[in-house]
Amino acid sequence: MEPTADHPSASPKPSSPPLPVRLSLAPYKAVPGGFDGAWWPYSRNLVDELPVLVAALDGVGSITRVVLGIDLWPDIPHQVPVGRHFVTAGWFVSGHEQNEILLCSYVDGFRTLLVVPPATAADTAAWLMSAPVPADGRHTATELLATATARFEVPPVDDPQ
Repeated sequence: MEPTADHPSASPKPSSPPLPVRLSLAPYKAVPGGFDGAWWPYSRNLVDELPVLVAALDGVGSITRVVLGIDLWPDIPHQVPVGRHFVTAGWFVSGHEQNEILLCSYVDGFRTLLVVPPATAADTAAWLMSAPVPADGRHTATELLATATARFEVPPVDDPQ
């Protein structure tokens, strides 16, 4: 008998262990108005990525809510299962900074992380992960990503034809 939507298969598909989180954190509230760190997810699948991020931040306090850019995440469910609880997800509308995530904790308030796009080149992402918080806290996520891309972009070689 074939499994149906009403009667899922008795043997669930084996899942591979999650990849390690790519996260860099600054000391809490190090730069008022700046980023508290950077996160480089492997994909734009929030259901896969958020549990790993929240688990990595477990020592920070219980994350209960996240807010992120709707333009860059194709599917943002209202509730994401994380361990034995759910994290409520919301979104920034178009026009707001899209490459950031706001993580709300009932213990430590909130943290804002720069979201490094999954397809970012490794050297560019490494630079963003090592220095996500500008000294003055005045740069937006878009500005930081543009600076990093320009810094590591290989100029095209002119073809002498």
